[in-house]
Amino acid sequence: MKDKKIWASLHPFFEQGPALGRKEANRHFLVALIRAEFFESCHFFLPHPGACAQLEKELRGLFPEMWAEGRFVLRLHRDFAEALQQHVYYCLHLSDPFLHFTDAICLRNAFSSRIFPVTAPTHSLSYVEYGGYFLNHAWAGVTVRDAVVGTSVCGRQAVSAYYDRLRRAYGLDEKKFRTPSVRCVPLGVEPQLMPSPEEKDELGRCCRARYGLGDKIVFLLFARISYQSKMDLLPLLRACKRAEEAGLRPEDYCLLIAGWIDEDDNFDQEIARLAANLGIDCRVAPRPDDAARKALYAAADIFLSPADNLQETFGLSILEAALSSLPVVASNFDGYRDLVDDGENGILAPVTGPEETQGTDCLARIVPAAEYHLLLAQQSAVDVKAFGEAMYRLAADKALRLKMGRAGRQRVLAGYTWRHVVNRYLDLWAELNERPCDLPDNIALRPRDAVFHPANPSYMDVFGRYYTQRIDDPALQDKKLVWSRAGRAVYSGRDFPVIYRLTERRISPEKLKKMLFMARRPITVADLRGHCRNPLPCGAPEDQDFVLLWALKHDFLEFFVQ
Repeated sequence: MKDKKIWASLHPFFEQGPALGRKEANRHFLVALIRAEFFESCHFFLPHPGACAQLEKELRGLFPEMWAEGRFVLRLHRDFAEALQQHVYYCLHLSDPFLHFTDAICLRNAFSSRIFPVTAPTHSLSYVEYGGYFLNHAWAGVTVRDAVVGTSVCGRQAVSAYYDRLRRAYGLDEKKFRTPSVRCVPLGVEPQLMPSPEEKDELGRCCRARYGLGDKIVFLLFARISYQSKMDLLPLLRACKRAEEAGLRPEDYCLLIAGWIDEDDNFDQEIARLAANLGIDCRVAPRPDDAARKALYAAADIFLSPADNLQETFGLSILEAALSSLPVVASNFDGYRDLVDDGENGILAPVTGPEETQGTDCLARIVPAAEYHLLLAQQSAVDVKAFGEAMYRLAADKALRLKMGRAGRQRVLAGYTWRHVVNRYLDLWAELNERPCDLPDNIALRPRDAVFHPANPSYMDVFGRYYTQRIDDPALQDKKLVWSRAGRAVYSGRDFPVIYRLTERRISPEKLKKMLFMARRPITVADLRGHCRNPLPCGAPEDQDFVLLWALKHDFLEFFVQ
């Protein structure tokens, strides 16, 4: 493509550890973005060399030719300021809006010759500490080109509600404390990871044989198996009994529960035991890999998801089920209503929530996240009767199941693959880049309060009184400095200074020798500072004084005494 750009991030997007929706979404997004080949190169800035090595392994394996062409640049976080002076980025995208969002904006404002968009998608939004992160977003440095991207309409509304509440509570002026725009782009799925209609019969037959399912109607629930952080499955067992009351015979169906469960958690066994006590044929498939997941979706007839937890924002499993040509019975909750068109590709059951949650709101700051999420979820009442009746309706009508399954698959293929999602991000970044920005391209003209975030300490404003004197004190400017005996030895090559790894960018033997030469005869602090002046693009004086102060610290300079 013409006019290719450079994409940047401070996050790797490939995360290790348990399979969670956020991790899967971030990984597939990045792969789809790279495959789109819109960007000339992708620059990643990561916290440590180990993270770079891990990402390099992933990228080399997936994109060997692009790696060989130098299309990926992996550097450390501390290199980002330098890179901003070397490159003009098209956008910077993060894997979530909490870690490094305002840091990226601050660095962009300080070092970049152009104000490019900084964006990030949301995942779970319900953790108590997120209010503080959103408060950090309210800042003069945020521009109209910066955006937090909700993955669902409800997610977008939740982020806007955070900003509105914080603005009211803290009395924040909208002009002085701007917040990012809040947009909506969904997550996606990769079609090849789910069973196609051509694959479904064979895969499903093998999976049914493995679990001894025969010709039963199979209700599949695929989710993180946790009543604290995903959904309570006990009401689902009640819904099964409601479906039986409506006419579904117990011997005609099976409830198949699959998904991630922690090694030390026995909730899956407890659910199976409770189901058996109720006379429900229930099977559990913990921690299935990708192949097993595909087979489970192929074996199922109807997909169930009675989500009740505020951690849920989108509903990737709904897309996976729809792509697998399964009709869906789900709670009318958060992002689910974006994905299920009630009566077309599934049926939604109403969810009743509380009037207010003041007690839990206060407790949330002192109890573990699992506790307050459980307290909130236990007040989210999915209509069990409606859910069970929907289960029976679909179980009793094969033609309706097939019709809804086809509609769901067509809906996903028409707008919810990762290719579609990436194209929507490309459109968003293009739009944001075109928006008129009130921060000037000339870095020196950018106001200080748009460069330095107030939540980050200005160390000399806060800690300046720790020092006997500071290099900028007026009384110090006329005092004279001269090289010391050690300084003369360094200049003549008879001594070699030790420069620590993290300071080598600001100190070099060449810079030091140049300064020592100027101080071979007594020179005032003001004049030496002026000669050493090599300010950062933002005009920060730290670099110009760094070598001088470092030389004083290590006895290469001394104050001249007549």
